[in-house]
Amino acid sequence: MFKNPKRWHRTLGLYVFFAGVLLGTFFAAFVTWADFEASLFDAPTDTSALKLESLKCPVLLNREETGTVTATFANPAEWAIRRTIDAHISHGFVILMREERNRIDLQPGEERTLQWTIAPEDAAWGRFILVRLHVQRNGALPPRSGSCGVLVVKLPFGSGTQITIATVVLSVLWIVAGAVLWLRGTEAQRKDLRPVDYLALSLGPLTLLALITSMLGNWFISLILLILAILAIVTIVTWVLS
Repeated sequence: MFKNPKRWHRTLGLYVFFAGVLLGTFFAAFVTWADFEASLFDAPTDTSALKLESLKCPVLLNREETGTVTATFANPAEWAIRRTIDAHISHGFVILMREERNRIDLQPGEERTLQWTIAPEDAAWGRFILVRLHVQRNGALPPRSGSCGVLVVKLPFGSGTQITIATVVLSVLWIVAGAVLWLRGTEAQRKDLRPVDYLALSLGPLTLLALITSMLGNWFISLILLILAILAIVTIVTWVLS
């Protein structure tokens, strides 16, 4: 069917590999962008505020789908305390927000999880839902603040979770399958990998790490990984065109 199946395997592997890299890179870039915008949204003025590590947001919401933001609050003290939490959520625009104040009484060692509902109509620019929680100071307990961004898409099918899983799985499968076909085709043709090939293969781990860190909400590390990936792609394209 093919004049040179060995070469066909190598070429197909290249296309599949780079399709997975581009899919993962674009998805990680949008998720990172959402969290970056959220980090600037209603930023705390108190420089002593610690990061609220327990804040959890969905990665993505599809149209007409609601999601839930959660955060857990604990009382490490040996006496009962009251914590005041201000939730600020974008409301269609960056400069508009809906505000909710919660006050919870916690016994020594007690933990409590609060949740807030978000929907696509909350998205700024119709694309990112921005969330900021401020936990006010209480005695010796310092103030805390946390943010997260939720990407909103308008696809005719699937929930945000299903779209996220499908995108990540497809990206990983294409990267792995493409790399295997590429390497086997190169080996079958008894060719050696060039330095530019090693650079291209490094895009696989970079993309996977960017996906992981972006979905974990660590936008700064994800941004660094994405910049490295873009520099590698530009170098590869420059080499191919030269």
